[in-house]
Amino acid sequence: MKTKHLFYYALIGIFAFSCSKESLKKELNSTSLIKKTGAINLLRSDFMLGVNGHPINQTAYGATPAYKQIGLLKKLGMSIYRIDVPFSPTTGQITPLSFYTKIKSSADSAGITLLPMVPAATLDFTGTETTAYQSGYTRAFNFASLYKNDFTYYNLGNELDNACIISGSGRNVSDYDSVKFKIIAAHLKGMDEGVKAADPTAQTMVVAGWLHYKYLQMLENYGVNFNIVAYHWYDNMETLAAGSPYFIPDITEYLADKFTKPIWFTETGSKNPGGSKPDSVQRNFLNSFLTKCQNNPQIKAAIIYELLDEPYFSGTEAHYGLYRWITPYSAFAPKLWAQENETP
Repeated sequence: MKTKHLFYYALIGIFAFSCSKESLKKELNSTSLIKKTGAINLLRSDFMLGVNGHPINQTAYGATPAYKQIGLLKKLGMSIYRIDVPFSPTTGQITPLSFYTKIKSSADSAGITLLPMVPAATLDFTGTETTAYQSGYTRAFNFASLYKNDFTYYNLGNELDNACIISGSGRNVSDYDSVKFKIIAAHLKGMDEGVKAADPTAQTMVVAGWLHYKYLQMLENYGVNFNIVAYHWYDNMETLAAGSPYFIPDITEYLADKFTKPIWFTETGSKNPGGSKPDSVQRNFLNSFLTKCQNNPQIKAAIIYELLDEPYFSGTEAHYGLYRWITPYSAFAPKLWAQENETP
């Protein structure tokens, strides 16, 4: 049996409870408590706040003890940690297993839900849909067979929409390469069905970003029966979408009009590749966007990218973290949003 723990902070005190995997979704609607953490007020009990991290496969995280990473989530009032899970497609085992074991133990002790980003295979776009389907099914079945007692939610692949987009904003079928799309769709269908063959109560999600929502609709039409719409949305997208020619001031409302499924923003944050943006830019975007998410009942989770800076990714994701390194990789300090939202 899977044991899930969600911790809520009330104005009059703190309490905790646990539940089985089967009752997890019911418990999210069972309380109307208000949690206040600095600048953010979490007013909806069915809304989960979380953060991305790389505790298994990145230096900045591997050098930081698992209990410290999970401790930061608890201080920020978060309940979900989205993580990479590199694994053997033939055995399903996460590698290195020792890193995973530590983060899982710490998360369980703290009542934090882990969301695994289960990587897709390297796809052969000259191959067949049947082969793509089978490779997806096998790797996902092997993974879920080993870890079905660890996870409720499975994030299948990551940003595969970018592998088949060829033109436009992603809002039209013609914006995508049909041959590549069918290989991707077959693979994701295999992954979805492989996970659910091993873990019948699994909740799966597939990711798109920018305005590539049509890709997700095309997957649905292909027969990929994912349960949750996962989306990536950053501050530069917010600014661009609000202006001409899109005039989309609230992506949460826009997506809710396109889908009936629950929507999770599995990556959101401030892009800061050169590290020159002031902390206030990150703080202001997160406060604004998280408010939009909470005001839309179809949005069930927002997961910030990411927990710790990764300075070795110079020019890309080096400065996306909520915490910056003072001494790599032993001492860090909160940026403005984290500082304002930390609790003792």
